[in-house]
Amino acid sequence: MRATLSDPISGKDVPALKLKGSGLELIAIPDRALDVYSLRFAGTLVSYTDPRAGISPSNFVEDGVEGFSKNFFAGFLTTCGLIQSGRPCEEGGRRFGLHGRISNTPCREAEVREDTEAIVVTGVADEIHLEGERMRLERTIRLDLRAYLPNFGSEPTPFMIMYHINFGAPFLSEELRLSADFEYVGDRDTGAEASAAEAVKMGARGSSGREKVYYTRADLEKGVRLESPATGVSALIQAEGLNWLGLWKSFSDPAYALGVEPCNCPGLGRAAARERGLLPMLMPGETRESAVRAQFSSWRTMP
Repeated sequence: MRATLSDPISGKDVPALKLKGSGLELIAIPDRALDVYSLRFAGTLVSYTDPRAGISPSNFVEDGVEGFSKNFFAGFLTTCGLIQSGRPCEEGGRRFGLHGRISNTPCREAEVREDTEAIVVTGVADEIHLEGERMRLERTIRLDLRAYLPNFGSEPTPFMIMYHINFGAPFLSEELRLSADFEYVGDRDTGAEASAAEAVKMGARGSSGREKVYYTRADLEKGVRLESPATGVSALIQAEGLNWLGLWKSFSDPAYALGVEPCNCPGLGRAAARERGLLPMLMPGETRESAVRAQFSSWRTMP
């Protein structure tokens, strides 16, 4: 169903798609690369959405931290990339803002159709830079998020993508349990190795005034499981074509959120990623495919 959302900054109406099925209710925004503004399962709000943040891409200018943050409503999904993800940086005389541009790039060819199994939403967002990079995100939402990412430019280009999946209250609480098969856990700020127990420890609303971020290697085909005793809802996040996982913990008030972030590279910014030998490259005409699948279930009946 087509709908509109009011942008908190400009007051403009922003087109949206409301989808409902299999106990899920979500709102996707074509003008934001088909990112997902909110998600409910079995009537329970699962995602975190900042109601103060901008929605319209017209608010966005790539400018350090502020450009992205101004429009970071979080939602269930914010896509980061495609030639920059993570901290702002400068490389080759160019400045790259926090998490890149793709989340603020409108989709063309946005289409909703029904097949025998599900409602399917598709769209294409092109990220084109004056300096020459020409990248494309071809997205499909069908109770999973699948993307085909071709480099349709003439030069090799850095390629960074992060699926910034965000959970909030009431699904998120101090009792939320997160589990995965971790091979490595690193603290973003110190660069030091950290324990998995530290990374998955939750906190109450207002228990910390600062965000904490970890970058991990985990078995994403097996997935990340989240179990919410507060709501009786569990989630399983699985990924294909991605070999890193970020964990973002913001336990302040009102920004009480947990980010689970399948990605192809730690969100260090492209300069730091290149320096550490972690920056993926996409050759001219080459296409990469990635997919993130979110499954939800309820293990008890709520009163």
